[in-house]
Amino acid sequence: MPDLSVSFCGVHIKNPIVASSAEPTLNATNMKKCIDAGAGGVIAKTMTDSAAMRELTTRSKWRFLNERHEVCRGKVPRAFSLYGRSGLALEAPDQFLCEIQETVQYSKERDAVVIGSVASTELEGWVTLARQIEDAGVPLIECNFGCPHPHMMPGVRTGMEVGQDFDYACEITRAVCKAVHVPVMIKVTPQVNCLIEFCGRLKEAGAQAVTLTNRFIGFVPDIQTGKPLIYGQAGIGGPWVKPLTLRWVHNIRQEYKEKLFIAATNGAYDWRDVVMFIMCGAHVVEMCSAVMVYGYEWLGIQVKRLEKFMREKQYDRLEHMRGIASDAAITYADMPHELSNVNPEFCTNCGRCLKACFYEAMQPGEKWTWVLEENCVGCGGCYSVCPVPGAIEITVRG
Repeated sequence: MPDLSVSFCGVHIKNPIVASSAEPTLNATNMKKCIDAGAGGVIAKTMTDSAAMRELTTRSKWRFLNERHEVCRGKVPRAFSLYGRSGLALEAPDQFLCEIQETVQYSKERDAVVIGSVASTELEGWVTLARQIEDAGVPLIECNFGCPHPHMMPGVRTGMEVGQDFDYACEITRAVCKAVHVPVMIKVTPQVNCLIEFCGRLKEAGAQAVTLTNRFIGFVPDIQTGKPLIYGQAGIGGPWVKPLTLRWVHNIRQEYKEKLFIAATNGAYDWRDVVMFIMCGAHVVEMCSAVMVYGYEWLGIQVKRLEKFMREKQYDRLEHMRGIASDAAITYADMPHELSNVNPEFCTNCGRCLKACFYEAMQPGEKWTWVLEENCVGCGGCYSVCPVPGAIEITVRG
């Protein structure tokens, strides 16, 4: 049987699938459901001393959107968007800490891990919250520098408002790392220009891991009413964003290798996505939006299917596939010259490849399409639109 366990910042986690900090980890009751479903760990909803961010959660709204960015009615497509307005943990810290303590005890009895998450509006508050949640028994603390919702709350400087101010974010990181004894991880916003540089600075400030990445900010109108969905700007993420998050995971792995642990979030829908994130360099993979659609049991299903995939591919440990795709990446300049090839036996002469070729390489024939080799650059457009497997293949020239 393959070993799904991972050592993350020195903390043993039985499998890499973790419930991310969101509504599924809103309180002890919800977190226990994630643990019972089979998640290796949970990241608690972010504890905060901001009354405004707690109050916002009492008016949470979200919609699952289809590929046309219309509200789903019943069936939710795989590439859906989670479009939502929410806040941080509902309870004040003294109350929420009871939820944490209860879940920590529950998790120990079931070989799971509870990771604390904090966010304040002042430097001293970050330190205080981190110390409090450490005392509650968590083995890891996440500082939430990525939450998109404060951007829409004038006067509330937390979440991504911190994550876009590198100097202030690093000041908080240094203070928190100095104040606690457990490892600290930083959840970053994707809405910055130099995320690679930022992660390096966070590492220098004492962070052992980064969570890549929180949601973007979006705006979606309802064309029938002429009004914005759920009243205005909202955080947006979901499975569609996976390639963007994979890019950051790859970049951070290449820059820092194993010197910085990576928790991947925003885009993981099922076990296939978990594999992709690990192959790009992630150590653990957080899931949220699919759980909000299909329920807590979704977590356990993906754990089992990940194990099945590893067994079939003969990956004994996660380390055997971690980063293999990232390490195999090459530059544009190093890409080989390729060529499209048409197999007359399978070609139905449908003409789709002719429409997708902008180099005049695909040529119409009486019975099948043929390739004018001197024009072909091997772009693969024809291969992508061809409806018949085997009719078009891409090969390396020479």
